Amino acid sequence: MKRLICVILAALFITSFVGTAMAAKGTIKIGAKNFTEQYVVGELMKILLEENGYKVDYKSGMGTAIVRKALEEGAIDLYMEYTGTGWMTHLGHLFEGESADELYQKVKKEDEEKGLVWLDPIKCNNTYALAIRREFSEEHNLKTLSDLARYVKEKKGKVPIATGFEFYARPDGIIGLMKLYEFAFHPDYIKVMAPGLTFGFLQQKEVDVTMVFGTDPVVQKYNWVVLQDDKSFFPPYDLCPVIRKEAAEKYPEVVQLLNKLVSVFPTDRVEARAAMTVLNYKVDISKMDAADAAREFLVEQGLIKK
Repeated sequence: MKRLICVILAALFITSFVGTAMAAKGTIKIGAKNFTEQYVVGELMKILLEENGYKVDYKSGMGTAIVRKALEEGAIDLYMEYTGTGWMTHLGHLFEGESADELYQKVKKEDEEKGLVWLDPIKCNNTYALAIRREFSEEHNLKTLSDLARYVKEKKGKVPIATGFEFYARPDGIIGLMKLYEFAFHPDYIKVMAPGLTFGFLQQKEVDVTMVFGTDPVVQKYNWVVLQDDKSFFPPYDLCPVIRKEAAEKYPEVVQLLNKLVSVFPTDRVEARAAMTVLNYKVDISKMDAADAAREFLVEQGLIKK
């Protein structure tokens, strides 16, 4: 009987020790924005850190301004952001034709002074873009944004477009685009809505133009034409984990794990975009849960065990 009691006490001690060791790694607060790709990368970070012994407080569905403010104020420790968004929206600069690598270095350097650390980038360049139906493109000979500007002028702005809330208001959105290309959609023909809803309006021919992201799989599904940005309005949008300096210094292993996550994506930009598009396809088109798609990817890449 005494031997049994000793075994039980030893087991309880070991369980308590393991639990304490796991808890000692700490809690990481992760944020994510409110569209598919952000749900996926948010889950990638969440699951990877949890599988490595961290407790994760995860908040998704946040707008760009909100998630950035949360990071600056310490409500979250990290999230994934796009270089172009960081440069133009958060830091308030104009895009002057910098390469993707140049822009990354500029954003990284300036945010370091604010106590925010940009880790290695996923070179997927998930840029904003405008898409149209292929038959509409062929009928009106529209291949570039300059072509679209010409067409909208001919129609006196009366060309229906669907856009997300942020793209409508941001400096790297529809207002700045119209200014550079010197045209304007009639206000009554601009439909503003939540991200992801824009696709259905173009598919159902309720609009002629819609906002998309570079890694949106719906473009491939419906064989839409993405209009070429022939005046280079949109900056590069490589995707990077951004972490508060205090958290990076307190949890150096987290930095290592996140850079390891980034490293499994191709370094070639076309291939990296394709890899991210595949992940988004699983959620948007195949209707897989973002957490399941993320876990499957992590297992496939050998970052966690099945």
